[in-house]
Amino acid sequence: MPPKMPKNDVTRVAIVGATGLVGTSLYHILDEKTYQISVVGRSRAKLRTNFRKAFNHLTWAEFKDSDARHYDVIINLAGAGVSDKKWTTEYKLVMVDSRIDATKMCTEKCRENPKIRLINASAVSAYGFYAGPSIRFDESNQAQRTGHAFLQDLIDKWEETALEAEAYGSAVTLLRIGVVFHPDEGALPAMMQPFRYFIGGPVGSGQQMISWISTQDLARIMVFLISHPDISGPVNCVSPGAVSNREFAQTLGEAMRRPSVVTTPALVIRAAMGQMGDELIVKGQHVYPQKLIEAGFEFSYPNLRGYFSDHFGK
Repeated sequence: MPPKMPKNDVTRVAIVGATGLVGTSLYHILDEKTYQISVVGRSRAKLRTNFRKAFNHLTWAEFKDSDARHYDVIINLAGAGVSDKKWTTEYKLVMVDSRIDATKMCTEKCRENPKIRLINASAVSAYGFYAGPSIRFDESNQAQRTGHAFLQDLIDKWEETALEAEAYGSAVTLLRIGVVFHPDEGALPAMMQPFRYFIGGPVGSGQQMISWISTQDLARIMVFLISHPDISGPVNCVSPGAVSNREFAQTLGEAMRRPSVVTTPALVIRAAMGQMGDELIVKGQHVYPQKLIEAGFEFSYPNLRGYFSDHFGK
């Protein structure tokens, strides 16, 4: 089915990789009177089920063949989940290729229409991985990172691919997203599980940092960025209240009315999960949303205690 012809009095937004947690959250807060939304994904049936009122429901092939003049903003969130499967050699390739291939499709649209603004997902992995305290990274000091890691290299490739759109004249914004918290989906329910059985607590040294963001604030950040076309380059999509792993455990335990004293050794995580556990759990990074703060964005959840109180403290 060919895409519908767009109207000219609204901002025309394509959400690429729309069916994930972040894309779904974004879709539901975009005002249909202000934004004309096209959703892109593998399954037309799933797109129609999840996004009934979207202007266009496009498969990947349809998006590839669509007229680039129909888009003002492309928000690319596509990529295989980093914690969905064991990190085999084959799945690592899937994680890389799924991001690079989708992003190249988006930059091709920018080549066809340089007026498009590309807002491309990325991650705080861009700053490296640290088992203990690290410097506080903002968008200006990435060069001070140390070490190497698989996700760090993946993010470098992903961002380099997205930035190719600048050569065509398109503005590019990179969403360096932290750990996304939703009470029922994603990372947080898994992190809560040990506490339900009274065996929760810090992991490893407990000093590694968790730079997090609520799904609500992440969706609001993307809407904010659409309305602020002057903000380009990397944008740290994290709460200003990063916490250590130990502080996270203490705060979650208090919210769930559970103890937080059972430490899980890093060795156990590495033995059970390998490189994935090392990069996602044993290590972290301390990231601050300098650009958003300076631009006047107001976080609904600037600190972890407030977030947990709203979702688990009742």
